[in-house]
Amino acid sequence: MAGMALTNRILGFVNAPALMQRVVSCMQGMSVDIGEYKRKRDLLCDGLADAGYEFIKPPGAFYLFPRTPIADDVAFVKELQKELILVVPGSGFAGPGHFRIAFCVDDKTIVNALPGFRKVMQKYK
Repeated sequence: MAGMALTNRILGFVNAPALMQRVVSCMQGMSVDIGEYKRKRDLLCDGLADAGYEFIKPPGAFYLFPRTPIADDVAFVKELQKELILVVPGSGFAGPGHFRIAFCVDDKTIVNALPGFRKVMQKYK
């Protein structure tokens, strides 16, 4: 396990899929409550839309890719960091002028971040 952690986290290698194939075989017939992700998505989307952010509401996944109100997505992300909001610049995903945020977090984290998102957006509107 330590060797797998080392290669994944530090060296960036991908392990052979044998371990996960064994796990998957034990999980046949199980499912995940995707309603939980939909609810979190809607919570974040409603809050960001209310604050003036533009984005396409994703039909799947667990992240959003909103447009930044300025062209420099890195600078915008740094402004969000001042509000203790951690997102990734879209330029790292070949999407300059956007940022990526995951919503697979506690509801409290989403709710507590919304005033900061609003505050930063107001600087640019």
